[in-house]
Amino acid sequence: MLDNFLFSLNVVVPVFVVMFLGYYLKKREVITSGFLASGNKLVYYVALPALLFRGVYSTEIGAFMDIRFISFTLGSAIVAFFIIWRVAAIFLKEEPVLASFAQGAYRGSFALLGTPLIINLSGDAGMARAALVMVFVIPFFNVFSILALAPCTGEKLNMLNVIWTVAKNPSNVMIVLGIIMAVFGIPLPVMAEGAINTTANLATPLALLCLGGGITFHGVDSKFKYAMLGSIIKVAIMPAIVITIAVLFGFRDYDLAVITMLFGVPSAVVGYAMAAQMGGDTYIASTIVVFSTIMSAVTLTVFIYVLRVMGLLVV
Repeated sequence: MLDNFLFSLNVVVPVFVVMFLGYYLKKREVITSGFLASGNKLVYYVALPALLFRGVYSTEIGAFMDIRFISFTLGSAIVAFFIIWRVAAIFLKEEPVLASFAQGAYRGSFALLGTPLIINLSGDAGMARAALVMVFVIPFFNVFSILALAPCTGEKLNMLNVIWTVAKNPSNVMIVLGIIMAVFGIPLPVMAEGAINTTANLATPLALLCLGGGITFHGVDSKFKYAMLGSIIKVAIMPAIVITIAVLFGFRDYDLAVITMLFGVPSAVVGYAMAAQMGGDTYIASTIVVFSTIMSAVTLTVFIYVLRVMGLLVV
């Protein structure tokens, strides 16, 4: 029991310590807004794509097209969004409030926070499953966030632009390139492999520092209760339901680890930026990010611990 608890802490705590270090350094002005802007771009365009490329390039070919895993994660993501969005619409009548609540309670920071946690939990062995999620599931997170926020802009949603934005995402491009090279056995020169490994190693620490540095809290107002409810849905209720269903469907080990991180990570910081850009409620968006992040340090530890004790997460 104690070993499983320590294992769970060793997975979660280092990641959140580095993230909260980013928050502290930003408060102390050791890192600046300019650093965060450049760092986020470096992670998005260079480091994270390199990390995901490395994960899929070194993976067995059969792992790429696990239809059962893809169907479950994608189906769960779609159903979860529409349930949260439509149920929330019964109670929240202000469009900006509804949009930010639905997006914050649904969209997690899988790329920036989920992948470091998966590496801590299972090493590069879990990255092939993470890459599948990045290709087949995360684009729908982006699409549904835009779908939720679109009514706030008063403009007609252009799905072609959305599809093109998803298609040219650097991580998606590098994952597809890695799969092609692995499938056809195209060797990677030693120097190129070394450069990719070095670049990939930047992804986790830089992403966590930027993630922590980007967290802001704007106090308590009348909408605080909505933000708290959204945070609880994001890191406790939704992942508990999906993980339970995943276990009943027979998912174990690496698959279950990725499913846990996909649905259990806190709300994405980028959701706040999207809310600000598209007319959503920025208070709810930012507050869900803050409190879901704090809560997830506990809930993720609990999820990992319980699954380990039950013998369902042996990685």
